[in-house]
Amino acid sequence: MGWPRGTVAVVMALLVATGGALLFGLSPTLHPIDAILGRAPIVVVPDLGGLAQPRAEADLESVGLVSEISTSFSLSAPRGSVISQNPAPGVEVRSGAEVEVVLSAGITRVEMPDAVGKPITEVSVPLEDAGVEFSVEETLSEEFAAGFVIEQTPEPGKVVKASDTVRFLVSLGPVPREVPDLQRLSGEGAAYALGVAGLAVGDVSEEASDEVPGVVLESSPPAGETVARDSGVNLIIAAGLAPVVIPDLVGAPQPEAVGSLQAAGLVASVINAETAPGVVSALDPAAGIEVPAGTVVKIDVSRG
Repeated sequence: MGWPRGTVAVVMALLVATGGALLFGLSPTLHPIDAILGRAPIVVVPDLGGLAQPRAEADLESVGLVSEISTSFSLSAPRGSVISQNPAPGVEVRSGAEVEVVLSAGITRVEMPDAVGKPITEVSVPLEDAGVEFSVEETLSEEFAAGFVIEQTPEPGKVVKASDTVRFLVSLGPVPREVPDLQRLSGEGAAYALGVAGLAVGDVSEEASDEVPGVVLESSPPAGETVARDSGVNLIIAAGLAPVVIPDLVGAPQPEAVGSLQAAGLVASVINAETAPGVVSALDPAAGIEVPAGTVVKIDVSRG
């Protein structure tokens, strides 16, 4: 008995449809090609944030994923809870893929350093590395240099975590000093006055002056200016009048010679003078010699 016309075509179409349905049923991704090629189905990574380790591993296993566990300290997460994962929640991956899960090893803790008398930049490093926040207050101090810790809370050795209050009192350095008035003090007196003020003698130079030799003419910084403690103050000390070179006046008329010596800051003493002014025949000290201002120069006058 033969098949009715068209029956074979219908049967073949039914077989193809049935096979396709079976392929779709065997493939969770609804992609027949995955079933044909033997690919693992696609699943969605669950959200593991905050879960305890056993629950996180169970959730991954339930969708056919494998957990790869590691640990890290946390600022707030309790020990054993998930603090991060990779891939992130909601990402589609193939069944059997690994998911990196980072569990909290506990809330970060660090031991307080013995900070007093040490630079804040040095003692704060362990706290910064552990993520423990701290406050810094600053104040002037005669005992501690600028940037050094004066006080700390809590005390050294105490274990602290991110939620604890940590405080340092840090020095701004000593109280600034005012430069005293040093004018007309001797060098020794100026040094004493600076020491009492918490300052020091800086560079010392001399300058010709009609003031008493050795007294202070000027300071730098000047009197009244405020500077840091232990700063050096430069001094200019009077060296007396500048030396004078005796001019060559031999042969000059007596009045002219006397005037020239006086103009140079010297004192003329005329000897052998006659009624009528003569000319200079000799000088004592002789011309060209360097002498202190105010030196008496003898003029020997003759009438030629």
